[in-house]
Amino acid sequence: NVHLEVDSKDASSVAGLVDDFYSNYPKPDNVKVALYSIPLKGASEKATHLLGFTSEDSQSLADFRNSLKGAEWDLYISKMQNYVKSVRAAAGRDLISNGSMTNYPIGQAWVFKVNNITLSSIVQAFDKFTKSMKFDGKVALGQIVHGTDNGESVYIYGTYPDLNAAFNFGPKSENEIAAFSEFTTTLDSSSEYSKSFTRVLVKSY
Repeated sequence: NVHLEVDSKDASSVAGLVDDFYSNYPKPDNVKVALYSIPLKGASEKATHLLGFTSEDSQSLADFRNSLKGAEWDLYISKMQNYVKSVRAAAGRDLISNGSMTNYPIGQAWVFKVNNITLSSIVQAFDKFTKSMKFDGKVALGQIVHGTDNGESVYIYGTYPDLNAAFNFGPKSENEIAAFSEFTTTLDSSSEYSKSFTRVLVKSY
C-alpha cells in the first residue's frame, strides 16, 4: 500500500495521473493495482488516497514493483510530486481469511500493535470467529511486514458492497457474538489498538 496525502482541490489531477500511467503500463495478470480514496479516518492518518498493489504470488508482485523505473516512471513521479504533500508505503500479507473472492469497493482496516509471541493465539481466535460468521465480503487478518509505524504490526481488513453494509458490520447470532467476544478478549489481552480507516475504490487496473 502506498498512502498519499493530497489536497481535495488536487484529487482529480492525481486520479488522472494514476489512471494515465497504470492504464498503459504493462503488468502481470496476477497483479492487481487499485486507487482508493480514504473518506473515513482518525486524525492521525494523513493519507487521503491509497494505491494498493496485491497478488497471491509474491514473486510477481516483487517483479512488478522492481519494473517501475525508466523514463515513463520518472515523468509520472515528477508530475505526482506537484500534488502529493506526503507519502508513505507499507507491505504485508494475509495470515488467514474467509477465502472470499468478491471485489467489493468499500474496505475497512483496523490496525493493531501486537507482540509476535501472542500472534498465533490471535490468529486461532480469528479463525474461529470467521468460521462462525456469514460474511459476504472478504475478511482477513494479516501482518504488516515492511513500513510499520510506531509498532503497528497486525491488520484486520473487511470489504463491503456499500457503506450501509459497512456501517452494519458485526456479529448477529448468538454463536457469532460468542465467537466475536472470544476473539476480542484474546486481541485485547495481547495487543494495543492503533487506528481504523475506510477506503473507497476509485478505479482498479
